Amino acid sequence: MENKLLFVGEERSDKAKQMGVRWEDGRLAAKQLFDALEPLNINPRKCTFCNYFEDSKRVIKTWKGFIIGMGRKVQRALTKDGIEHIPIIHPAARGKIRNKQKYQQHIKTQLCNISPDQK
Repeated sequence: MENKLLFVGEERSDKAKQMGVRWEDGRLAAKQLFDALEPLNINPRKCTFCNYFEDSKRVIKTWKGFIIGMGRKVQRALTKDGIEHIPIIHPAARGKIRNKQKYQQHIKTQLCNISPDQK
């Protein structure tokens, strides 16, 4: 099945650059996101990831599926560009949402309107 989910982050952290990892690797903040997607039967390895302030915006503007904006800064930029998206809290967020179960529930709530055949 064709990939329908595009997750948009800000830019790679200094740590991610130092380690040479990207969202697709499932490391650092991506681990929290991957752990929240798997119980929803969303295979993160079949999703597409990009960083709004690092990568070509052409991918985002031509995407033919669901765009998930990770974090307020990205959500504001997507809204400013007139790009419809589903907002989620960034997986690296701190505080109570950092709790794995709370973050999983948040992701489930935000992505609940995407039917299984659209994932």
